[in-house]
Amino acid sequence: MIENKKPFNALNQNSNDADIKDLIYEVNANKIKEFGKNLLKDEYLCICSGGTTSSCAKSNHITVDLRKNYTQISYDKKTGIAIIGGGVLMRDLLNFLEKFNRMFPIGLSKLPGVGYILTGGISPLSKRYGLAIDNLVNAKGFFGNGNFFSFDINNLKRNEIPIWEGIKGAAPFFSIITELGIQTFESFPIQVFEGFVNDKELKELITISEKLPKNFSFQFIFSDKIYIYIVGELRTEIEKTLAKKYFSIFQRFPSLRNKIYKNFNQINFFPRELNIFELNANLHSEVISLLGKTLKGYESEFIKELIEINSAKPNKACYVAMQQLGDKSMFENKYSSYFIHRDSCWKPWIFASWEKKNNDDKNVAISWMNDSWNRLKRFFPYIHLAQLHNHLNSHQDELKLAFGDKLDNLKDLKRIYDPANILPPL
Repeated sequence: MIENKKPFNALNQNSNDADIKDLIYEVNANKIKEFGKNLLKDEYLCICSGGTTSSCAKSNHITVDLRKNYTQISYDKKTGIAIIGGGVLMRDLLNFLEKFNRMFPIGLSKLPGVGYILTGGISPLSKRYGLAIDNLVNAKGFFGNGNFFSFDINNLKRNEIPIWEGIKGAAPFFSIITELGIQTFESFPIQVFEGFVNDKELKELITISEKLPKNFSFQFIFSDKIYIYIVGELRTEIEKTLAKKYFSIFQRFPSLRNKIYKNFNQINFFPRELNIFELNANLHSEVISLLGKTLKGYESEFIKELIEINSAKPNKACYVAMQQLGDKSMFENKYSSYFIHRDSCWKPWIFASWEKKNNDDKNVAISWMNDSWNRLKRFFPYIHLAQLHNHLNSHQDELKLAFGDKLDNLKDLKRIYDPANILPPL
């Protein structure tokens, strides 16, 4: 089963520095079943779709790198559906769709692969178009037991519905996805207000943002300075008029710049002057994502916590950020999913980073991340499992807070479709 080891370049430095046992570029039933037979204790397959997570490669583990042989993209003009391989980056997806004046609601970064979609997929456009998993129409791949599957949302058998629902939000635990079908959308101009603000302005903007219509969303990063984005899609004349109304409101914040982009693909979030450290080759990192409801009435307490969290961070490469969801993302489509916290209005994430190979620095940074999580739990009590942390002590708590009552159902799917535990463990 094992192919010759070749250079592996992950975007997450933790994974890139892993001393992996080997790489696999092709997925088929025989290879998966062979691996299941030869499984060593505590070993499992790591899956790389985009290479942005800390767990797409691990020392002494085998990585399935989908970015080489599963990068196909096609588009059907009649249905608006795009078919993409399991190794397609969101950047490449948007670039491809732009030729047809179409788009898909990706996140703030263009670097993730289909893992972004399969774990939920929160976008600045989610308030209008829902989560990424809500726009999933078919999926192909292999279960952990080696069996091939192909599901279409319009042709599901009764016994396939629980599997389909599990794929939407929890696929990495029991399946390897080699192809997805996604519903795309017509592109429209996007108005963006962005810039640095102070903590008092941030509080006011959070209050304003919770009343924004579904074509507007708010996101920010709180580091040494605070940088914000207000994103508005201009689909109709009414929305263009509404944008003018908000333009007058946001003019009260003198540092905010205002620009209209041709489409969503033209926006590059978090500019270089923020000095974000995710791609620094000398640093390792972890990130945990939370979920919670409205902050109405608690804005001051929340800002106070952010200030204290920021003052306690162990180095400049650590920060807290947050993006808004709601409206359309609060509703399931034809079938349910494993993104259960549909009443969430906010997704904050805590980014902890440290000098690689420095265990003392790592322990301090992880401790800061966990302490920050504890501080924010009263506002955001749930988890968005956008990255898998089975290598951290928080894994079991994260699973419970991400999947709630559905965790037992997920364990059943794991037991049936990945009985040898060849995929990331629960």
